[in-house]
Amino acid sequence: MCRIVSYNIHGGIGTDKQHDYKRIGQYLTQLGADIVLLQEMDTRPSDRDTAQDINDICANNAFSLTASPALTEPDGWYGNAVLSRFDVLSTETLDVSQDGRQPRNVQLVELQTEKGPLTVVNTHKGLKTKERKSQFSLLHTYLEQRLERHPTPMVLAGDFNEWQFFSKAFTSLNSLLHQQKMGATFPSSFPVFSLDRVWVSSDIRVQKYGKVKDKKTAVMSDHLPVLIDIELPEQG
Repeated sequence: MCRIVSYNIHGGIGTDKQHDYKRIGQYLTQLGADIVLLQEMDTRPSDRDTAQDINDICANNAFSLTASPALTEPDGWYGNAVLSRFDVLSTETLDVSQDGRQPRNVQLVELQTEKGPLTVVNTHKGLKTKERKSQFSLLHTYLEQRLERHPTPMVLAGDFNEWQFFSKAFTSLNSLLHQQKMGATFPSSFPVFSLDRVWVSSDIRVQKYGKVKDKKTAVMSDHLPVLIDIELPEQG
């Protein structure tokens, strides 16, 4: 069994206004995560050390971190990151930024699990409907081509920022991968909107999935994390 968590951590700032990567990292280890897809990882503040931020979120080397910055500044970076207990085989980044909007990307990391390679895809989509529509199209084309040229079990997750309750934005993705309904994840104190979502390829057996809501996750970020336990196929 492999446990995967997707979490928009809001730069490490909780609803209590406290910045604390250490409490997030420790919580993720206690949750038993093997892989974590992070959105809004932010190491830019000049009053903090980037290496210490990474050590804290990695819970003192419980995980290794693979970064996918959307913004890089003199004192650090902001964007997506993957934490993992597994070795990294390869990484790719697809820029899906739209003119006049905050930079966004799709992070792809191939990991070597006990049962063979697993590809995780981590993304954080834009705030405007037109922006997201273009980003969803780019993501679908990218994943379709990736699966054709390099088929491995795949998990797609992240903050998709799709606020509409009856959205058709995911039609193309749903034709490619299987979406797991996580429920409302935002805001964390009283979830109303299903912003954080997960898809898996057909060769993955899902054992458990859902949002993680407790006293800690209601405080650590403005989003709730989502969790999925999967069984990977034996690969030759």
